[in-house]
Amino acid sequence: MNTLKGKRILVFGGGGRLGKDLIPLLKATGALVTHPSHKEVDIATTKVWQCVMWHNPDIVINLAAYTDMPKTETPEGKDACVRANIIGNKFVCEASHYQEAKVVYISSDYVYPCTSGGYSVSDVSPLGSYGMTKHIGEWFCELDKDLVIRTSMKARGTWGENAYTKVFDPVWTNGDWIDIIAEKIVEVVTNNRTGIINLGTERKLLSTLAKEEFPEVELVDPLSVETAYPYPSDCSMVLDE
Repeated sequence: MNTLKGKRILVFGGGGRLGKDLIPLLKATGALVTHPSHKEVDIATTKVWQCVMWHNPDIVINLAAYTDMPKTETPEGKDACVRANIIGNKFVCEASHYQEAKVVYISSDYVYPCTSGGYSVSDVSPLGSYGMTKHIGEWFCELDKDLVIRTSMKARGTWGENAYTKVFDPVWTNGDWIDIIAEKIVEVVTNNRTGIINLGTERKLLSTLAKEEFPEVELVDPLSVETAYPYPSDCSMVLDE
């Protein structure tokens, strides 16, 4: 029986929204979880080597990423994507492999073109700078022992009277709420999955999630407005069981 009990797990990027749901779930398995803040360890620096060697983990989970989507196509945003999504995961993987630790890298469904949906793991054609840098970040993983998770998620509270009141529609996704995706991540890590997997829930319109929180949400055709970054129409994937 696979278990995480007693496993030493080092989490980078744990201060973000996914980390806040994922870390308690990992601890509940009996794993010994360490999660340095970005201030303590910037993964795009050699400090990541010091951190990995000091903690000597069995598993390193990299949640860190640059995800400010409206800025990802600006010069500053592109540089930040490269730093966090490429250089950061390069250092994480190199240090982890040196210590013989398994890497779990949280990638994105934006590594696919996000136009027609139904993507399997070989259908890579990244959407925008974010998708491209997340995909390049995958290259540093050793797929015979590491795990790359392509997924999508939204924070609860995204839509509402005091939050977003509009949502693009139609936009298809396998994404779900962060807490639901976090549970699925723990499951595949516990089961010692390796390689590249598509992770999510049933194919749905993004507006379905929005209406769960805010039934009065206004539906906006993505083609009717100009966005600062390429916007997807169908990122749905063939999910791995």
